[in-house]
Amino acid sequence: MSLPIDTDDLADQLRVEFRDDAQDRLALIYQTLDKRAENKLTDEEALILLRREASKLRGIGSSCGFPLVNLIAHRLETYLSGNLSRLNERQIEDVTAFADRLSVAVDREERPDVATTNQIIRTLPVRYEFDITDIEVHDVEIMLVTPSKVVSKLVSTELGACGFRTVVVRDPIESIALAVRMPPDMIIASAVMDGLGGMDLLRGLKAMTPTHKVPMALLTSLDSAVKDVPEGIMVIRVGTNFGDDFAAAITKFNLG
Repeated sequence: MSLPIDTDDLADQLRVEFRDDAQDRLALIYQTLDKRAENKLTDEEALILLRREASKLRGIGSSCGFPLVNLIAHRLETYLSGNLSRLNERQIEDVTAFADRLSVAVDREERPDVATTNQIIRTLPVRYEFDITDIEVHDVEIMLVTPSKVVSKLVSTELGACGFRTVVVRDPIESIALAVRMPPDMIIASAVMDGLGGMDLLRGLKAMTPTHKVPMALLTSLDSAVKDVPEGIMVIRVGTNFGDDFAAAITKFNLG
């Protein structure tokens, strides 16, 4: 006769296993940063290891019920993405800051509320693709939902040039969970995406209590899409119209 499973004991065991796994991965991140600082690893070697561990931490944070770990690891992935090919002293310090925040999040017993989560995430380092000394940096975070690496690169560069922080999310389904857990200041979604189109995504987020007040815009290359967009959702056309359309959205939503 089999004994009944104690769900509390099982949950405790899973948390212990998660923490052990996460701490091992954080140790690898710290070791990688130390080795890079000592020139025992090349930039390319270090970035491969850091990106791998950030991805693994994001995955186990999501699957094991540690959303804050998932969110911080996602931001670390964003920091390490794009055209980053070198790790200078400043970037090593930034990645160390991410690891420190992840370490604290792994050991937290309670799940922080939305306001606390937002405060933690907003203090994480941001890497710009260019020198920001000549632009005004706004305390505005924009979630860009697009599977296209080309579009994300072009649009996030344009947004960064205007002083806005950009969080790129490739998967529209994942963007729902991220937006609900920590609503950004604005959401821009590509019209065409596999599984869930941008229009349906924005309609769904508009219908949800945590995100219904978040400013939203549909990113499209088709002028015909303008007539089908519901009231309250702006249209931003890629190409030569992007600057004017984005400026109109920022003005309408009073974000600039």
